[in-house]
Amino acid sequence: MIELLISFRRAFFFWFSLVFSSALVAAPAAKLIKFWDDHEPKSVMTTKHGPWQEILGAYVDDEHPSGINRFNYKAVSDADLTKLTEYLSYLQMLEPRQFNSSEAKAYWLNFYNALLVKKVIEAVREDDIRSVKSLGNRIWRRDIAYVVMQDISLDDIEHGILRPIWNDPRIHYGLTSGALGGGNLQKVAYTGANVEELLAKAEKEFLNHDRGIRVSDGRATASSIFDWYRTDFVASKSELVPYIAQRVDDAKRAELEGIRRVRYDYDWTLNSPDADE
Repeated sequence: MIELLISFRRAFFFWFSLVFSSALVAAPAAKLIKFWDDHEPKSVMTTKHGPWQEILGAYVDDEHPSGINRFNYKAVSDADLTKLTEYLSYLQMLEPRQFNSSEAKAYWLNFYNALLVKKVIEAVREDDIRSVKSLGNRIWRRDIAYVVMQDISLDDIEHGILRPIWNDPRIHYGLTSGALGGGNLQKVAYTGANVEELLAKAEKEFLNHDRGIRVSDGRATASSIFDWYRTDFVASKSELVPYIAQRVDDAKRAELEGIRRVRYDYDWTLNSPDADE
């Protein structure tokens, strides 16, 4: 009887850990927050992203030999952290529904990236973290901003605003995750004028890099982004490799020829200058 009870307990805890761990990695679906689905097509209003541009220019290394842009979180001065905080306060005083679509898209991309960078800077100062994943819900799911009397989380921005409103899969490359496995944090702030060009650049950099997809022994390993958010890119798994092949350079396209089997991975290591790829 005791042995049976022990076996039952082991089975229960195995099941519980399996379900719980799956919940942690399950990607939220795109679910529109209707409040934000409103723009002014003829609006000429713009946002001042100068302070964010100064932060990016000072701390983003876009020439790292790994091909992954790095952010020097440890080097951020108190003055620049204050500048970043004030920039985020400024964004929270605006009404993004008064922007045209391109300006609003740039606003939310910058807002997300600046919020995440600030949270990682604070975590680095407190804990000297090595993996962004260790921060868990402390970053993505908690309300950390307030716009037009609405509480906002990073998940809200990504899954409730950007993904469902613009339906642009390149958003996944344009948002930083603070990790080596994510898209490059660009050294240039998004604006209504450059947002499409920068997202095209981010897509090219990601897909042509091994963290986007790589081939070894006749099998491809793609970023888990394509597993978590598959329907943002293609309707079925069999369409993924052809989808990527249409968007990469000739050398990468040749590697993908004939590939059918795909597995997935993602590197959550912090994208700091000293992190090993």
